[in-house]
Amino acid sequence: MRCLLWEFLFAACLVGFGAMGGAAAQELFRATVAPLAPPDVLRNSEAAIISLKDGSLLLGWTEFYGANAADHGPARLRGKASVDGGRTWGESCTMVENDGGCNVMEVNFIRLKNGDLALFYCQKNTESTDCRVIMRTSKDEGRTWGPAKQLSPEGKYTGLTNGRCIRLKTGRIVLEAWEGGTSYCYLSDDEGQTWRESQRVKPTPGECWEPVAIELKDGRVMMLLRTQLGGQYKALSKDGGETWSEPEPTPLVGTAAPASLSRIPATGDLLVIWNHNPGAKTRNPLTSAVSKDEGETWELFRNIEDELSGAWAYPAVTWADGGALLTYFEYVSQGERLLLNVIPAAWFYGK
Repeated sequence: MRCLLWEFLFAACLVGFGAMGGAAAQELFRATVAPLAPPDVLRNSEAAIISLKDGSLLLGWTEFYGANAADHGPARLRGKASVDGGRTWGESCTMVENDGGCNVMEVNFIRLKNGDLALFYCQKNTESTDCRVIMRTSKDEGRTWGPAKQLSPEGKYTGLTNGRCIRLKTGRIVLEAWEGGTSYCYLSDDEGQTWRESQRVKPTPGECWEPVAIELKDGRVMMLLRTQLGGQYKALSKDGGETWSEPEPTPLVGTAAPASLSRIPATGDLLVIWNHNPGAKTRNPLTSAVSKDEGETWELFRNIEDELSGAWAYPAVTWADGGALLTYFEYVSQGERLLLNVIPAAWFYGK
């Protein structure tokens, strides 16, 4: 589907981006990028951002519509673009209409070697027995998307989480997934033409969901796992995500919610963002920490959000112009609204 307002934004504003993008990432900035619109839209959640060839940004997220804003309510994938580093955004348009029995949700982006964009998401057809991983590609920087390609089998509930897909130094694409209390990855060595599942893992004490992975400097892949065991567990792979070590607990204690994991370009350190609330069930606070030793230890804990009455979840980070473009949703009285923080790298070091 083509969105004329979004296309107009690209045509009208590209000239000014070069001067504004870098400056925007050097100072803290926070905005609601997808507010609620009662009574039709009561939930804007799970988002991802990707940088486009011209330096602009594409934001995709899940828009729940109608009276049912629960996880299985009707939802579509929406998108909008920014030409000033995320400070302002154009009109939104529908990237993928709801073609599932329940909804479509959980946006993931990656750039393919031929220059196309790839979009991954879940097509949820039932509440518990049929959720499918879908891939689409775009040859025009997200203005239009091609036909759906199904990666996971029918008759299984296969989940994704937003802002996860990564590419390894080998060129392999790794898409983190989960099913039935186990975590694993879909792997492709031919730019998404074919896919296979990795080994599945789960901690010995219990189940895990919504993993996030990153390649370490020595070529191993580290995967953090959401659990109900007091915090994030981790597993390691020495073969590009094919097989995994036994999951073990990490110092990243907190409630059962997914984490975001990325590498800070300026320093090469790892950055994690998660709900650091030992012993609590609420998703408060939303905290960042830095690892200078490839995930062995974590330090420089800083709360991004910690208002006593608040709750936030499903963070995702894209780095651009030296800053972290951090999306996450905030629980409010009427539903969930999507927030964006632009955070300079120095902030995570207390500077």
